[in-house]
Parts: sequence; structure tokens; C-alpha cells
Amino acid sequence: MTNSGSEPDVQKAGKTAANGEGPAPELVEQFRQLEARVEDAVRLIGQLRREKRDLEARLEEATRARAEALKRIDELIDKIDGLL
Repeated sequence: MTNSGSEPDVQKAGKTAANGEGPAPELVEQFRQLEARVEDAVRLIGQLRREKRDLEARLEEATRARAEALKRIDELIDKIDGLL
């Protein structure tokens, strides 16, 4: 694909690599930045998974506590009703 005017940076960088000089510094930097972003994303995903597990465990415990509280309230209401 040809472009009237200047070539896109990727095409310019590709020409540098084709000259046997290795990847263009711009591509190396872009790749490094992409790698850093991917590593950050992987770290964040791991952190979010740990937080999800923690929140699920806390929710389960809160659900058990709520059920126990409801059971105790029902028992107390039954005792009060028995006194009346």
C-alpha cells in the first residue's frame, strides 16, 4: 500500500529492519511500552482475581451471619409469643 506524502512510521521502521540494522528504535520502544502495558494488565488481573476471591469469601460469611441472625430473631419472637 502506497501513501501520497510520508509513509507510516511502521513502514519506515520496517525499512530500517530490512536494511539489516535490526528493528528501528521506534519499534523497539513501542514494543517495550506494549510489553509494560501487558505486564501491568496481567498484574491487575491477578490482583482483581484475589480481591474477587476475598470479596466472595466475605459475602459468604456475611450471608451465613445474616441467616444465623434471622434464625435467632425468629427464636426470640417465638419465645415472646409464648409469653403472651
